[in-house]
Amino acid sequence: MKRIHFDSKGPVKWHYFFWQPWGCAGCLLRFLGFMLLLALFLFLLSQFRSCSDGNAADASGQPVASQPVGGVVPPINEDDVVDDGGRRLVGNRLNVLFGAETGQAEYEAWVERFKELYPSDEYQVLFYDSNTKLMSIQVEESRRTELITLLPEQIPDIPFMVFEEEVMEMGIRPNDPVFSHSDHAYYFDQIKAFDAWDYTTGKNQITIAVVDSYFDLDNVEFQNTAIVHPYSVVTGDTIVGLPGDYDPRRPNPVYMHGSMVAGMALGASGNGRASAGMAPRCSFMPVSLGDRFGCLAMLQGILYAINHEATVINISAGLSFTEEVSSWPVEAQIETARTELLAQEAVWKYVFDMANRNYVTIVWAAGNENVFTALDASKRGDVTIKVSAVDASMSKAMFSNFGNFPEENIYESTVSAPGVQVPGIVPGTTGYTLTDGTSFSAPIVSGCVGLIKSLDPTLSTVQIIELLKSTGKPVAGGETSIGPIVQIGPAIERLYTEFVEYDALLQAVSSGTSQRAFPWADLRRLVVEDSTALAPLLTIDMLPTGPNRGKLRFYSNREEGIAAEAEYTARCSADSIVITQQVANSPAGEAVFGTATYTVKSNSRAKAEVAGVLGQWWLNFEPFLIKNPV
Repeated sequence: MKRIHFDSKGPVKWHYFFWQPWGCAGCLLRFLGFMLLLALFLFLLSQFRSCSDGNAADASGQPVASQPVGGVVPPINEDDVVDDGGRRLVGNRLNVLFGAETGQAEYEAWVERFKELYPSDEYQVLFYDSNTKLMSIQVEESRRTELITLLPEQIPDIPFMVFEEEVMEMGIRPNDPVFSHSDHAYYFDQIKAFDAWDYTTGKNQITIAVVDSYFDLDNVEFQNTAIVHPYSVVTGDTIVGLPGDYDPRRPNPVYMHGSMVAGMALGASGNGRASAGMAPRCSFMPVSLGDRFGCLAMLQGILYAINHEATVINISAGLSFTEEVSSWPVEAQIETARTELLAQEAVWKYVFDMANRNYVTIVWAAGNENVFTALDASKRGDVTIKVSAVDASMSKAMFSNFGNFPEENIYESTVSAPGVQVPGIVPGTTGYTLTDGTSFSAPIVSGCVGLIKSLDPTLSTVQIIELLKSTGKPVAGGETSIGPIVQIGPAIERLYTEFVEYDALLQAVSSGTSQRAFPWADLRRLVVEDSTALAPLLTIDMLPTGPNRGKLRFYSNREEGIAAEAEYTARCSADSIVITQQVANSPAGEAVFGTATYTVKSNSRAKAEVAGVLGQWWLNFEPFLIKNPV
């Protein structure tokens, strides 16, 4: 049926125009109504977007600007890896390291500003960790280099550094497994390990972190090892074990790497299985990077270890170079190290400074490309230990990276250690395999550092380097391009001369005539309310001021001068010195620590040792030595 519309004028053939039947007044009213509805729609849309901004991701699944990004370090896609001047890096990614004091508000402000500057989907925040202050961002590949300097200029009010995501490798040089041999541990004699073990085999308070691939924590070599704070950078949890497809009959060299390195540093000694670690009584912090990683993951692992109170950190990995780099003239390699990767160098310097402020020693494998070590920005400077490799004849291993040119005052190879045909445990078995590489020279030295710190944890990395160099053995053939071969026995023997004889301390305390302070070879970590914060460290010295009395002085790694001071009295005898400490006050007169009683005795080598402590604020006590007066 045909519909016909009528009005006062009769039937009409078409629908009314929108301004009818009220004429111009109807037009105006309907226009105003339309605008009102449009305004309401836009308001509701803006509210919806505002709510959406609080979610972890937008419709595409990408992180949005104002939301803190969590998760784990993003994996490396091989399709995104590019060759840049002989090094391999992720072409569409940059990393950001914020200042240690940066808070959540500053981070969110940074992200908001970043998205304002670069709203395109090619720019995204991929990862952020509020503890390590590390971030990963996706960028347009053609602008990657430009943004390294541009971003700090565009966001000047928040302290941060920008650097590229370099591809790292383990530096493996595997050989076929050779089991059940007893004559492959030549290096223990070469570095005088048995002499060092007469003094110490390590201390539970000293934690060696191994930042590496995966770990067989059920291996017999770690059966009696104290394992602390395991962490996987890949999954963000404590699962650091071998992947499910690992087969000990045909072991994957990358999967094996972490267990082998850890075993050389602190595997069991005297259990009749495999080989032995250099510092078997130290604690072990396994930090897994997986089998494919970049410098962001490595930094995440190192900063995690620092934040979780590691004492020594071993990294048997480094920047991946193309084969052509080894053919460059040495002069060209040195010049490249002076002028390239300066942004990365600044980031690593920041991390090294943080480690040194917290008495953490970082030990690197120098690398296996037979190139100048400092081509890798992480291996520059003199505040970490970079380890080159020697063979059984104590000659430079042909594959080992080098770094020393005395005539030019260049020293980028700190020390050397055996790295050819050294035995490493095979995960999933009780046997071992012979292997080559600076990857395995480094944990030998890390174990040596663990022994040194077991006697004196207050030593700085620079002091440890001086000790190892001055007691080291020259490389065979007069080779000077790598550092001297570690001799841990003589190093420990020299270190032991720095501790005061019990009788000398007894005389100084009882007479009160020393006028000089006796430093204690111990670090105390304060307990802080915020468990996520890295607590301050204290060193202590004892200053006799009169017969059987004096002061204990406490120094913090966070401030200059004396952090607190306490009076003490002493009861002395031929067998012991009992020191009773009063409440320790800050310079402002505030009580910082409670009372404590210390019992000092003579150890088996006639050195003064704090053998016992009674005091609520002394946690995890182990006996420690007292040093000569300064």
